[in-house]
Amino acid sequence: MFRQNGIYRIRPAAGSEVSIAIAGDACPRENNESYVQEHGREILEPIRPALDAADIRIIQWETVVSNTPNPIYKCGPHLRVAPETAHFLVDGKFDIALLANNHTGDHGPEGILSTLQVLHQLGIKTAGAGINSDAASKALHFEKNGLKFALINACEMEFGTALPDRAGSNAMQEYQLPVQIAAEKAAGNLVIVVIHGGNEYNPIPSPRMKNLYRAFAGAGASLVMNIHPHCPQGIEVYHDVPIVYSPGNFFFPGKSAFDPSNFWWSGYLPKFTFDAAGVNTVEITPYYFTSDPLRITPLTGAARQWFLDYIDKISDLLLTDGDRLYDIWCANKLGTMLNWIGNAPVAGLSANPENEEALKAFPSVRHMMTCQSHNELVRNIMLLVEQKRIKTLLKQLPELMELRTARFMEQEEQK
Repeated sequence: MFRQNGIYRIRPAAGSEVSIAIAGDACPRENNESYVQEHGREILEPIRPALDAADIRIIQWETVVSNTPNPIYKCGPHLRVAPETAHFLVDGKFDIALLANNHTGDHGPEGILSTLQVLHQLGIKTAGAGINSDAASKALHFEKNGLKFALINACEMEFGTALPDRAGSNAMQEYQLPVQIAAEKAAGNLVIVVIHGGNEYNPIPSPRMKNLYRAFAGAGASLVMNIHPHCPQGIEVYHDVPIVYSPGNFFFPGKSAFDPSNFWWSGYLPKFTFDAAGVNTVEITPYYFTSDPLRITPLTGAARQWFLDYIDKISDLLLTDGDRLYDIWCANKLGTMLNWIGNAPVAGLSANPENEEALKAFPSVRHMMTCQSHNELVRNIMLLVEQKRIKTLLKQLPELMELRTARFMEQEEQK
């Protein structure tokens, strides 16, 4: 699909065109903030030609923007950056920030409102979050070169989602979303659907995700994209509709040093060329980002070719062998599931469902039951246990672990 030159032509172009680049997870967090505030343009300079080649630039912004911490009860870290750090989006000339994710609500409704205010003041449009569930679920409409677009951004049932009377991110409603897609298409819009979901660090999307995203395409979406796994996943074209399962992180430096074998540090920037009928061309730019110095750099030469070959490989696998590979992933997560169940504060919540100490231990169980990807994981693990397939699948784990290993830098070292 992409191994020749990183470009896949779905069909010939027809009439006026608009190109849109959509970058994956971005969070210039923790001890990197001060450098990002002063050197955002330098960080982005190597990848800038790929960004500038698009008419419209969209990014998944996975952090609260606020000076005030107010952490909620949840699983995982509470992400937050200072308002000055959000200027990174201006440095990258991003037009739209996607806010439906599992960190936008990390610091409560106040953090949501602060994030919206800061980004809007910077001239950045937003999708996927709002002052309540109605506002958060609304599509973002925009027009370019005579083409009308509706961007729908939703996340799985994570922490910090909006309620009718509470600010938050847009929780995905699987049965309602196809109705919204069809209505937007009927109104004459090219519909872009971006979901934040899936299993972190798994290079293969789950059966549920594939079926659901194909249903979105069938409902009228011109493009379906998923972000969240923190590693690249493949791409399929379903009835001329591209489905990108994960581009990987765009810029998510942490406390650890750059590790080229860890896909956390690399991904691809997809650019979609639209005409009145939908997407006619998909082009991907593989890149990696480093911690010292902080830079986002496109891959070249043998490293780039390895990455393009890898994307083609996992794109083929998700269609031909994806369900088996997902079962291997689930088998390896049996211990995680049992740990979640073991953490359930049964006695505390039985005595008092509003007990603060019990609520602190509650999020992992809540997460297991309400987040669509985690619920699917647990459901499949239970079936695999019942079928006595866990041990057999674990023998195949090295195959999946190899798919999780980035080897593009090794190609340069062998030259």
